[in-house]
Amino acid sequence: MVPGIGAAASNFSLAVYAHTTLGLREFEAARLRVAQINGCVFCLDWRTERDGEKVEEGFEDAVTQWRTTDSFDDRTRLAAEYAERYALDHHNLDDAFWARMTAHYSQAEIVELSMSIGSWLAFGRLNHVLGLDTVCVLPKP
Repeated sequence: MVPGIGAAASNFSLAVYAHTTLGLREFEAARLRVAQINGCVFCLDWRTERDGEKVEEGFEDAVTQWRTTDSFDDRTRLAAEYAERYALDHHNLDDAFWARMTAHYSQAEIVELSMSIGSWLAFGRLNHVLGLDTVCVLPKP
């Protein structure tokens, strides 16, 4: 509907999936946590697939319980935490948090994760606010 902006937004969104270097579990933990916060129906139903692999059944529930689940390693837990804090409390990303992040993620990975979370936050909210998330249909496998 807005060709000049729409194409750029689409390219940015697609780049997050096509060029990520993050592991599937940490990528999906952050993506799903943003989807849960945004309430985007389409985003909640989506599962990223890489080389025929998706996260296991029940992963979404583990993301909801990221603080206490025993299903996550440190990187996956931090990805979910970062997504939540980025979306809800970005002013309080303190030195202690960054010390934990830099112990598990490189600077390049942190930038990539930040760009991904920003993309999901923006486009998932746009989809939900405009009601697009209830009219988008996932392709049949």
